[in-house]
Amino acid sequence: MSQQLDINLKALTPSELIRILESGCPEVDNYLGREVYANHNPEYLAKQRARLVETVRLHRERVGEKPTYLLRAPGRLNAFLEYLDMCAGDHMSATIDGDIPVAVSPREDDIVSAVNSNPIFPSEDISISEEFGRFSQEPLDAHAPGIVDNWDNRTKILPYFGRAKGSWLNYIVASYLRVKWEHPDAKILGADLTFGRATAPFRAGTSSSSAIVVLSFLALYITNRDRLANIQLTDACRMLGEAEWYVGTHGGANDQTTILSNRPNYVLYNRHSRSRLESTLLPFLKGIHVVLANSLWEVNKSLNGNQSFNMRKAWMEIGDQVMRLVISAVRDAISSSRAEGRGWISQALKEKLGFGFVPELPLLEADLSLWDKIESNYNKFGSLDSTILGVSDDAIGELILTLPVKLTVEEAAKLLGKTPETIIKLYTRPRRTIGGYHTRTTARFFHNENVIGRSLEKIFLEAEARVAKGELTTDSMEYDLYRQKVGNMVDRLQHTLAYDFRVSTGQLDRLLDIARRGPGYLGGKLTGAGKGGCVSILVREEYSDAMCRYLDREYYGKPSNFEEYRQILEDAQRYFEENDYERMSAEERLDNLRLGLESIPDQRRVITFSRGACALKLGELE
Repeated sequence: MSQQLDINLKALTPSELIRILESGCPEVDNYLGREVYANHNPEYLAKQRARLVETVRLHRERVGEKPTYLLRAPGRLNAFLEYLDMCAGDHMSATIDGDIPVAVSPREDDIVSAVNSNPIFPSEDISISEEFGRFSQEPLDAHAPGIVDNWDNRTKILPYFGRAKGSWLNYIVASYLRVKWEHPDAKILGADLTFGRATAPFRAGTSSSSAIVVLSFLALYITNRDRLANIQLTDACRMLGEAEWYVGTHGGANDQTTILSNRPNYVLYNRHSRSRLESTLLPFLKGIHVVLANSLWEVNKSLNGNQSFNMRKAWMEIGDQVMRLVISAVRDAISSSRAEGRGWISQALKEKLGFGFVPELPLLEADLSLWDKIESNYNKFGSLDSTILGVSDDAIGELILTLPVKLTVEEAAKLLGKTPETIIKLYTRPRRTIGGYHTRTTARFFHNENVIGRSLEKIFLEAEARVAKGELTTDSMEYDLYRQKVGNMVDRLQHTLAYDFRVSTGQLDRLLDIARRGPGYLGGKLTGAGKGGCVSILVREEYSDAMCRYLDREYYGKPSNFEEYRQILEDAQRYFEENDYERMSAEERLDNLRLGLESIPDQRRVITFSRGACALKLGELE
């Protein structure tokens, strides 16, 4: 994955782009169907062309016939693993055919002029130099004395500094500021950006926000290629993951990597465990359709979505630091000849770290060589994998038991040698007074994901290889066993998401419970950070349309399924003042719920695995 970004193409006028899209040229549909959307249905492709033309027409109304690039970025689907990129683990995801288009024209100044066809997203002209100066020159010591001044800490302490909380434009600014931070002496020019009608679900767990981050980066790069050194794809993925920290979330780089790098009809296994990011393209099983179904429970990151997301990041980071303390305490016991007798690990952790009860750990107590491997190979919770640590899954299970079930803010501060105030600033405040950081179940969650991820990789590659060799056919009973195994693993993933990592909700569980009784069901799970949004349902191909009709009737068609959500939003209307952000957000989400239930076919559909973000090379089709 060391290749350079390849977006070297000639800009066309808006009228030229429109003419090509409306030409009826078969090469256009062939290109969009084969190389972009992985869908050859003529009616489907006609809708995509019409939507792209809408985008370019709106852009032409703004800028006239200025040279223009047409870009698009898809939503990301975590049909399999979640969160692993945030702790140096290997993450598996894909890109969907739902996407966001944007028309881009270069400017000669540093202004990014952004317009969105969706009226809920306001337009704005933004000076990149002014935004960068405000963000980078604010004294960090005035907000968090003694903290090292770098992009990581500055975005933790001063997210979206000087800008409105929750603004969609923050995702555009994020990419520009991160590149400027990396290249402070480069004169970054702006662009006119016109975002068209999106088919990627909004606030629904498919990373439409990350798609905007990727699009703004591609717009920056394509209009500033002569001012920036050649950027490797790996470095771009890293920067984009870090860029999104600016908006207030502190995630990894998997969404951005997948959105930027995936290919049609593939699943991407991103190796964040390696010193330099690598990705493996995995062929998806034949005969399975993925139904993406929106629960209609919206996650508003500006209210509580970010808190929940960042809290899980805190569980990982604090858990990682505690695990390192555990390893150090055990190594001290071994080096001082105290590693003998039943319960010696428990005694060492009690003396060194003040831990209370730790169960007996027969494997780790009996074989001291395991600790050599653990100490050498451990790197965050993503490394809780037998192929990385070099120890068995049973030994990893014992290692996880050395962690506390939960640490309060005060307990974490004492253990890590920081003040409670610093813990809260760096790792997020728990929502409840008695809340804390759940280190043990978090470690167990990532270990479970790694076990399932390796099994999925083996199935995808093995099934493809056996079909290629003629050992079996895709319509054989033996091949169908692969489908059943994958479905079962996806159900297991939902279980660990719900019970170990606690990111599912009653609404998502309700939708999945209904889907399990539907025609052709194989497996299903939430997608994205959880707490609302979409679920992905694996269905036998011949039953996918029947599953959609079943969901229309049993989920979307029953008002009782939305009573709790509606009541929460109506309570917010009554409780908050007229101009409070919470009330305005509740009113917006109530309206979105109404619109969603008025357009049920748009809330669930069979998706394809599309190409990642790209500049559409329409000029090469003539």
